[in-house]
Amino acid sequence: MPLGSVFLAFIVTVPIPPKPSSTREIVSPKRLVPARWIDPIYSLLSGQGAREGYLAAIDQGVISASNFLATIILARNVTPTELGVFGVGFIALRLVRSFQEGLVVQPINVFGAGMDERSFRRYVTSSTILQISLAAATSLAAALGGWLLTVTGNDTAGPALFALWFTFLWWQLQEHIRRILYTRGKVFSAVINTILANIFRLALMLWWAPQGKLSGIRGLDAIAWGSLAAIIPGIWATRSFWSIDFLSLKETWRRNWGLGRWLLGGSLANWVAVEFYPILTAGMISFAAAGAYRALQNLVAPIHLLLRATDTFLTPRAARLYEQNGRHALARTLRIIYMVSGIPILGVLVIAMLFPTPLLRLLYGETYLPYSGSMVLMALFYALLYAYYPLQTAFKAARLTRPIFLANMAAIAAMFTVGIWAILRWGVAGTIAGQALNALIVSLVLWGTWVRRISDQGAVTKIGDRGAE
Repeated sequence: MPLGSVFLAFIVTVPIPPKPSSTREIVSPKRLVPARWIDPIYSLLSGQGAREGYLAAIDQGVISASNFLATIILARNVTPTELGVFGVGFIALRLVRSFQEGLVVQPINVFGAGMDERSFRRYVTSSTILQISLAAATSLAAALGGWLLTVTGNDTAGPALFALWFTFLWWQLQEHIRRILYTRGKVFSAVINTILANIFRLALMLWWAPQGKLSGIRGLDAIAWGSLAAIIPGIWATRSFWSIDFLSLKETWRRNWGLGRWLLGGSLANWVAVEFYPILTAGMISFAAAGAYRALQNLVAPIHLLLRATDTFLTPRAARLYEQNGRHALARTLRIIYMVSGIPILGVLVIAMLFPTPLLRLLYGETYLPYSGSMVLMALFYALLYAYYPLQTAFKAARLTRPIFLANMAAIAAMFTVGIWAILRWGVAGTIAGQALNALIVSLVLWGTWVRRISDQGAVTKIGDRGAE
């Protein structure tokens, strides 16, 4: 399991320490230790929440390891251009995920977390119909777009885009099922589903590689086949969540859109601000350059998966916490997340910065060694990404989604000016430098907004307390 995932159990399960009504302390032979810090640590080791956190660590560890190994298998068996095709296709999959997150998944996390069983069945069934429609629409768009590019003479991007219809369809449906299981606390079933999908995916790639059939497109196909293999048991695991008495699609769409429009805008803006850089690199330089970017990114990919795991598991829990205890409870949770998750993330970044050449040689051979100097920039980019990514979970839980959109729009403005210049000037290194700049802009906007909101709420609370006196 990747280093970052080992610590996920702590990050996603530590409860909010209760605000002490007195200065109660636990006495140790050496010093007095505040009980409010002992309680969360004790809860880490026991309880249902801790067990779910350990399972979530395994789940995201499997995903992280699978993506890591898939990139290595491809890099050792295909050309940098083919690896670039896979990398760009994988980024396109994240674009589709932005639509899925904004229109279906995050509304289910936020609204569904506190629903009773009957209400949840009615709501999630109608949301699933919307999800199936979204998967079909994006698959059709990929097939049509790929066909148009192919017939107009683009024999690299055209076939790659066309092939994505298969991945878009089945991956979305499997991910939808997984996120439903998370929302209702069936984390063990989600883990089994993840393991099945990724074992099937890697087995296919290892089968194709010795036959010379592996390519960037085949790497994307393997994701789809793995998802398809996991869908049937996933439907069985969620069978108690479906109902023929579901909400009207119009009502469900209105509810999801009410929350999700800013989430969708923020996700799309974030995708453009961060993920679109490698696509620009493929278009402005070459798919081989995008392949080199993917090889470098793979060294620190466990960090991204750790952050995704936090978002996946914590969002429904944080939404319930916000409803029960307000924004200050979210702020305390956020402090714990950053304090603990910084340890594994710092470890991964330091190792990647200190030993880029040995790591690249170990994983890929000699092919990508000329790019080892860009590893420092990649580590900086991921450090800045980490600076704001968990904060987004708190914004979503508190239903403050507009600042996410605005922060990423500011970053996009930088990308289409400074970012494009950097790519033209420094190639792959410019791509990573532009991403780091965008992550810095998003961090400054979001943290400025959060501190201001918390300060304003604190001022209102103090005024209310004086009034009560």
